[in-house]
Amino acid sequence: MMPVLQNDDFEVLAFMLDVEQDVIREIGACLDQEERRRAARLRLERDRDRFVAARGQLRRVLGSRLGISPSDIELEYGWRGKPRLSRRMPAGDLHFSVSRSGEVGVIALATRQEVGVDIEAVLPVPEADEIAALCFSASEYGSYAALGAEHRLEGFLWRWTGLEAVAKALGCGLGRPISWDEKDWAVRRFIPKPGYVGSVVVRDEW
Repeated sequence: MMPVLQNDDFEVLAFMLDVEQDVIREIGACLDQEERRRAARLRLERDRDRFVAARGQLRRVLGSRLGISPSDIELEYGWRGKPRLSRRMPAGDLHFSVSRSGEVGVIALATRQEVGVDIEAVLPVPEADEIAALCFSASEYGSYAALGAEHRLEGFLWRWTGLEAVAKALGCGLGRPISWDEKDWAVRRFIPKPGYVGSVVVRDEW
């Protein structure tokens, strides 16, 4: 687990998802029944292992912050499936968000404010221009469209991860339009590992 961003109110931790089977078994032991059912529904072993690794690491981090066993962490889910700490858990003002792409996972933690995080591997996105025109705000699309061809892919991914991070903080998906004001969010970009980009957002000023 490696910190990639940190200040007094938030931090972002990065970790690798492709680990040895003995590690998968060890961290998988702390998952609850619903998480194990979700893992079992994944067809590919690699996808199952990566899901278990991400959830196990999340439980380890939350358990460390709360001073309890990872297996004692209780999660609740919002109407769009956003996980959060159960109201029965101590430190109810601890918010978190998780993202994974390829072999990399990240966990963002914040106190007293909603947080969202998203990462993407830097790989070609053939429909980037169409997606940008449909999903980006006018100002974001304008700055994206002004980029030269050599900067267009990373420019798209930086903006896309920012939008995904806001959607996660709000507890909704991007399958439907989201209503948000850019002035209400502070966005910080980061690189969790070479070949990946990410964005984390919180509501308050940093």
